[in-house]
Amino acid sequence: MTDITKYKSVAIDHDCYSKIKNLSEKLCPGTKLSLAAVVRILVNNRVLFEELADDNHPSSGILN
Repeated sequence: MTDITKYKSVAIDHDCYSKIKNLSEKLCPGTKLSLAAVVRILVNNRVLFEELADDNHPSSGILN
């Protein structure tokens, strides 16, 4: 059984699921990543990008 203190679940539509599945084979050539790993990589990259952008250019607080 899944440890509910460590994990959460999200619902996504079929189109997004297919895109994540395709990325699981393309993000790390030669290795098939789990779907959770793909989401984790994409989210962490985006957060890092936002943090670096905030350090270089203060924004008005508006998300795009």
